[in-house]
Amino acid sequence: MSKLFAVVVATVPEYYDYKLAHPEHDQNQLAWFNEQHEKGTLLCCGPFFPHDGTGLWVIQAENLEQAQAVVNSSPRVRDGMLADSARVVEWEVHIGRDRFAPV
Repeated sequence: MSKLFAVVVATVPEYYDYKLAHPEHDQNQLAWFNEQHEKGTLLCCGPFFPHDGTGLWVIQAENLEQAQAVVNSSPRVRDGMLADSARVVEWEVHIGRDRFAPV
């Protein structure tokens, strides 16, 4: 049975300079988000406000290792733009779990 994982992400301080020098990075990340969403792996994601390079991804996976592998496949990780502080934790939804069907 699939589980839900909350991924609290933060970009490295150099992120905004990097994406100016590499505009394809954001395009690749957006394509990755869309691909993972279409596969049913990424259920939702978005930045925190005000925008400071932090945000939340909700991933559906069989276990923590699989969820971490999904995160590690992200262009943010591949390009070294995700801070080491990114945290992947199993999320036990009590109210609203039906919104994430077919978990």
